[in-house]
Amino acid sequence: MIHDTRATGRRSAPTAGEKLLLFAIRGWAAMRQAGERPHDQLAAAIAQRASSRTAALFIAWIQAVESASRRPIRIQCACCGGMSNDEQRLVLATGVAPIAMDMGERLLEPITLDAREVMVLGRALGASLAAAGLPLPARLTDEVDDDKGTVHADHTWNGPAPVRATLH
Repeated sequence: MIHDTRATGRRSAPTAGEKLLLFAIRGWAAMRQAGERPHDQLAAAIAQRASSRTAALFIAWIQAVESASRRPIRIQCACCGGMSNDEQRLVLATGVAPIAMDMGERLLEPITLDAREVMVLGRALGASLAAAGLPLPARLTDEVDDDKGTVHADHTWNGPAPVRATLH
């Protein structure tokens, strides 16, 4: 995700916390599509990078996302470091959860039936990431341009292989 600060016109690359969250979302989706149970493997990876509390909160959060989904979450463009609009919405909403729950809920409205539980767990997940030294920025915009598709970021992120299908 590249974020245009509008005030300065400069863009900022994803933070380490945002990259970890994106990696975990994509890992969850890839393993689900492969018919595997992602809980233990992803929890171990997240715990190694952040903490076991962060891992448990991620699992609870992503399960809330799945249960509240209006449709499958779009996952795309992992090779180039880009993010689908759905991925952007999930990461941005989690980042703003501590200070702007209503904005986060608006961001999630197109992809969830009820974003409240996702946002409450997202706030706890964000706090846990921050405690592990991986804070999510509160990028205060509820604008995601659904017409542009993937937003391409820096090419330094080494996430999982491309996942073209969706999270169910």
